Amino acid sequence: MTTVEEFRQFAFGTLLPLCRDRFADPVHGGFHERLDAELRPLPLGTKRLVVQCRQLYVLSHAALLGDRSGTAAAEVGYAFLRRCYHDERHGGWYFQVAADGQPADRRKDFYGHAFVLLALGYLHRAFAAPGALDLAAQTMAVLDERLTAPNGGFWEAASEDWQPNRERRRQNPHMHLLEALLVLFEATADRAWLDRAAAIVELFATRLYDPGSRTLREHFAADWTPHPQDGDIVEPGHHFEWTWLLHRYAALAGRPEVLAAADALYGTAIAHGFDPTHGGIHDQIDPSGRILLPTRRIWPVTEAIKAAVVVVEGGRAAEAERGISLIRHLFDSFIPPAGDRWFETLSRDGTPTLTELPGTTPYHLFLAAAEATRVLGGG
Repeated sequence: MTTVEEFRQFAFGTLLPLCRDRFADPVHGGFHERLDAELRPLPLGTKRLVVQCRQLYVLSHAALLGDRSGTAAAEVGYAFLRRCYHDERHGGWYFQVAADGQPADRRKDFYGHAFVLLALGYLHRAFAAPGALDLAAQTMAVLDERLTAPNGGFWEAASEDWQPNRERRRQNPHMHLLEALLVLFEATADRAWLDRAAAIVELFATRLYDPGSRTLREHFAADWTPHPQDGDIVEPGHHFEWTWLLHRYAALAGRPEVLAAADALYGTAIAHGFDPTHGGIHDQIDPSGRILLPTRRIWPVTEAIKAAVVVVEGGRAAEAERGISLIRHLFDSFIPPAGDRWFETLSRDGTPTLTELPGTTPYHLFLAAAEATRVLGGG
């Protein structure tokens, strides 16, 4: 079995059944937050919006790739999303509900709303889900009305009635909004979504990306200056994620000029993101490449795979070996031989430090497997 085929089989033989059969809640609907080491739902008592959306993405993408075994779980999950999270009074979506679906945290979270848009785009593409595109338009409209900041981008979060929190800005929710906008453009061919994506790319170029250090900062003050406490944090995993997104945007919009920044981010992450002694990708570095947090999470590896794949697709065929090597690292370090789960986090020497399975992670793994199969595996 080739490395890419092993990854594809893990996606469809492990991740999809976990989402469909283990994370899905047959009693109340929706999806559990996480599983324990025995693959049983942990009774945490709450369900975050972002978990519901990422699980719906996996089921939808699997259906688009030919495995529709998650259709029933997706239908129940979509109904739970609409019934329990949508704020009929103020608009938008609650941050978190109780296990039975009653609102538990009515605040509004920009990051969560970006994933609502992503899930709705995939649900429309995979299942022609009723009302998905109307809900996407409504969600974008409420973000525009309630969270638009005067100096570009969106505020981070708001109260139930949309009083914004202006204390901190992050690049991360803007990155995922870009991802969702590209999905919605592909789902509809409506260039209005692509135009919205162009505005996020412009924000990246003017506010988020530092051409001097060739890095992407994570945390900002309200005026987009680096945050006074956390302004030096750089995450190589997000460099890889932006590389993938900028390549996708360039291809869809016909704007190859944005690839210079993508190449710079990729180069910085390759040069400074990897641990030459222990292997793996550092969680955090600073703009000079100094290590801030040497621990390991699984998702930066998946994003590095996606970045290598899209760079190959862009004409650098030699990067295919890096992509293959990263998949091998994923299986050697984060996926045990049984292949029935993953390890979420590792210490610097490779010891697993979290054996529970968060419901957000299948999104990263499934998308990386799909991209690797599409480009490197002939799928």
